[in-house]
Amino acid sequence: MLWLDNKINKQDISALFLQISIMLSASLPLLEVIQVCAKNTQKPALKHILLEIAYRLNLGQKLSIAFKEHRHIFGDMTWSMIALGEKSGELGEIFKMLSAHLEKEHKNKSKIKRALLYPLLVLISIIGAFVGLVMFVLPEFLVMFDELSVNLPIYTRVLIHLQHFFTHFGLIALIVCAVSAVVLYRFYTRSLNFRHKIHALSLHVPVIGEMIKLNVFYQYTFTLFLQLKSATPLDVALSLSNDTIGNLALKARFMQALTLVKNGKSLSLALTQEHLLDDISLAILAAGEQSGKLPEMLEVCAKRFEEIAQGKIDFLISLIEPLLSFIMGVLLLLLALGVFVPMWDMSSHAMGGV
Repeated sequence: MLWLDNKINKQDISALFLQISIMLSASLPLLEVIQVCAKNTQKPALKHILLEIAYRLNLGQKLSIAFKEHRHIFGDMTWSMIALGEKSGELGEIFKMLSAHLEKEHKNKSKIKRALLYPLLVLISIIGAFVGLVMFVLPEFLVMFDELSVNLPIYTRVLIHLQHFFTHFGLIALIVCAVSAVVLYRFYTRSLNFRHKIHALSLHVPVIGEMIKLNVFYQYTFTLFLQLKSATPLDVALSLSNDTIGNLALKARFMQALTLVKNGKSLSLALTQEHLLDDISLAILAAGEQSGKLPEMLEVCAKRFEEIAQGKIDFLISLIEPLLSFIMGVLLLLLALGVFVPMWDMSSHAMGGV
């Protein structure tokens, strides 16, 4: 059923948890809640999992243990927080918190994807249009220039070289790029060391690297806030928060910070030593540790990272749009100069001949 698992996204899980929270708040029996959710879901993969969870509940197994069997779908934080909800009797509230967390995470990732997808599509369209003009429109003008023995300027010669490259090597270049992309992707998915290096390299990309860090810092602090708010021991909460980190380079540093905490250092000092978070957030966490209000301060940091990330996304969009306009202008200028300068020279010679 692995191929079905891939069809479940975080938005589906968030909606599921919200439904569970609402029905539990209405005092419906837990088994009935899971069965109703399984009946109503339109996702075959989710239905299969919920029916299995209902089966385990019917056998007397705890809900947290049933969810733990599917932690590759729901994550380690989910089953651990459900276990806390079972102990505290606030299972409905726990599912509500998990739903809100997943919804925020989904929105943040969607914002980043939208910020990158639209400019990428525009850039591909611009390049495609330019290649099409060079391949199919320019040759018509070149025939005319050749017949009239027009002296071609540098702009036109550049376009001729591009047209020659696209005609004779374009298909080969596309095949090489496609094969290289497939090989790199397979290597990326199978080699942990290579994936770690790519993740480390991505952190140094201007703007993009900052957005990755902010997203990770938000996930880390917000997840840790939820865990500590639910009375999870700090070392367990840190370990579960580390599991939410997708960037391997940052995850290794957070894991080292966890080791330092287990050895007796405070969280703020451990994060400082590993050069994680920023000075303001570290100061806020240190104040929270001293006052005994670490969960509240983690929530403050999470909101701060979320706001900064939104600002970065807006800045990225504002930066990309003029950059695309510049690229489009350069390509159009090159095309215009390559075509119209020879035509202008041809007209000048004709006028001179008259």
